[in-house]
Amino acid sequence: MNGRAVEPSYGQILQLDELLKSARVHEDDDVDSVLFLATHQSCEIFFAVMLRHLEAVRAALDAGDAPLAARRVAPLPIIVSTLTRQFDGLATLTPAAFDAIRTELGSASGFQSAQFREVEYLCGLRDTRFLNTEGFSEGDRARLRTRLEERSVQEAYRDFVEGCADPAAVEQVRGALIDFDEALAIWRARHAVLAERFLGGATGTAGSDGAKYLWLAARRRVLPDVWAAAS
Repeated sequence: MNGRAVEPSYGQILQLDELLKSARVHEDDDVDSVLFLATHQSCEIFFAVMLRHLEAVRAALDAGDAPLAARRVAPLPIIVSTLTRQFDGLATLTPAAFDAIRTELGSASGFQSAQFREVEYLCGLRDTRFLNTEGFSEGDRARLRTRLEERSVQEAYRDFVEGCADPAAVEQVRGALIDFDEALAIWRARHAVLAERFLGGATGTAGSDGAKYLWLAARRRVLPDVWAAAS
């Protein structure tokens, strides 16, 4: 024994045993269900990453640091594009497989993603009606209320613009934020196309309007003030 500390392995650093157990990828479920669930689980992991980055963007803007703010935004459209491509995987499901998964979901729906509502609220799109979403826990609602009380990214952006004398720095940040919001719009639109593929005009999960609702959602911008600044 040389007294050297044993360094953690790749699997230990990533906590793979716990992660894969939670993800249920090794259970004897239908393989189509595993694909469907893993896609949504990875979305939730990346939503958590988005929240961390958006908090860092807000802090950088409040500090007047345009390069840092733009750097913290930069991975976000790439992350969203990765999530968009995951819908291509779900599009390989057969209609029968999708119907079976939909039946298995019951009243559960991606509409109940509290983390995604946190992303919207933190950015500045603050529709308080989502606080009443059926299926949210009290903890979910508490986090969303906290986000409503917090300063939003677009509020920080607005104050940054008012206090910045460098047009190039303003444009650097504005362009990065619009790239992120644009990627989200494309992600929503891809989701709408996927829903239309399997549902047509039928009702979506949890009784939503399905593709119709998703197409309307694709028109929303999480940073509307940043887009308005372009004119």
